[in-house]
Amino acid sequence: MTGYIFSAVLLLAPPLQAVFDLPLQLAFQQAVLLGCLAWLVLRVRAGGLPGGLGDRRFYPLWAAAGLTLLALLASPFRGYVFQEWGNYAAGLLIFVFSSFLDERERGLVLRSVLLCAWLIFGVSLVQAFAFKNFASHPPLTNLNALALFAVMLVPLALEGRRWALAGAMIVLIVWTQSLGAALAGLAAAGAYAASRMKSGELRGSGWLLAVLAAVAGLSLWLLQSDSVAGRLAWWRSALEMFLARPLTGFGAASFPWAQAGFQAGGAPVEHSIYAHNYYLEFLAENGLFAAAAWFLLLFTAARRVTGLARFSVIAALAHSLVDFGLSVPANFWLFCFLLASPAAPASDVEVKRPAFRSALLFACLLEAALLSLCWRGVAFERAKRQALAAFAAGDPAKSELALRPELGNKLLRLPALEFLGRLNLTARDGGARAAVYFETALLENRYSALSWRALARIYSASGRPELAAGLERRRQEVFK
Repeated sequence: MTGYIFSAVLLLAPPLQAVFDLPLQLAFQQAVLLGCLAWLVLRVRAGGLPGGLGDRRFYPLWAAAGLTLLALLASPFRGYVFQEWGNYAAGLLIFVFSSFLDERERGLVLRSVLLCAWLIFGVSLVQAFAFKNFASHPPLTNLNALALFAVMLVPLALEGRRWALAGAMIVLIVWTQSLGAALAGLAAAGAYAASRMKSGELRGSGWLLAVLAAVAGLSLWLLQSDSVAGRLAWWRSALEMFLARPLTGFGAASFPWAQAGFQAGGAPVEHSIYAHNYYLEFLAENGLFAAAAWFLLLFTAARRVTGLARFSVIAALAHSLVDFGLSVPANFWLFCFLLASPAAPASDVEVKRPAFRSALLFACLLEAALLSLCWRGVAFERAKRQALAAFAAGDPAKSELALRPELGNKLLRLPALEFLGRLNLTARDGGARAAVYFETALLENRYSALSWRALARIYSASGRPELAAGLERRRQEVFK
């Protein structure tokens, strides 16, 4: 069962990533979750839980799952990102349950991944030559994310002697002109050459590693000369975010909401929704202990991967030093599947019927709570559209009325306040109503870069320099 579900997710998620709206995102998350729960129920009914689920190698995963969830609950931006943690959790489930796929099921998922690669290549051709929008709207939303997908597919294609597919993926890598992908490919090729030399198959080929090192150095130099300023700004923002909340971080996917406040003067000169370094971004968003557990899992699991898929994993880990490909859900889910290796054989653990019923009831209640959160998120999006329509019709009071349920909800109060503030920035009252919304938002979350920036604009334009100066003093107390 999980083999078919993972096949569908990994086949459909990459081509749909460019239109990955909230309902579609929630549908993928629910498909993975419900599929894994159904698999567990069937296994228990058939004889018991797989003993491998309690394997020590999964300990860091359970720790990372719990700690990242705590980081989300403590996040000042949780109203914005509470749905995003589900993408990470879905990847963890794919990793765990892929370890229990038999050879036939894993082969089915791999065939779906390879079919997806051809689909992505075909879509790229259509966009480039028919719609002529490949550079602006590529598959997987961004050229760098597309390049990472292609890099991870090259070793899989070579392992199956699918030369045409390998060539197509290399064409995509060259086409995207992603130096991050070039570095990832070089890291994978270097690791492959080193493994062959270690086994004696490439004796006397040390020159190959020297050439790869030289090319990698040249690529790094080109990368720095081209975009070092932007990356250094994003990396510095991520580091300062981590130093501000080293234990809990700001919550999964919170970087785009927080990072502008940690730039010099609070001005988003180099704004990005990703830190362009997966490790720094994860550290800033989830805190030290969650990052330690997750990185331990990544690097210990990578050592257990066999075949050429191991070099797909190495490429992804190298790419993550200078780019954000693993922050894209479709890429992350594929990576988690490739990272998984078969669980060690272990006897099933018998589950007593009362315990099974209690666990099943708890799972149903948890799923009901998750569905309630999903519905709340979708309803909020609908309420924002209604508020926007009311404001455009010249009725700001009605726009606030449309969001009144969210304003009374602790989870969604901050995004509702800031949405109303943005609407009222264009009002004829000089931004007075908008300032009320944004000042209230700062009481909810003192790290809100959006509110600080909007208030600075309002107070500067109001002809009241004392308000602007006071705001800056308050801001400096938060972003030291």
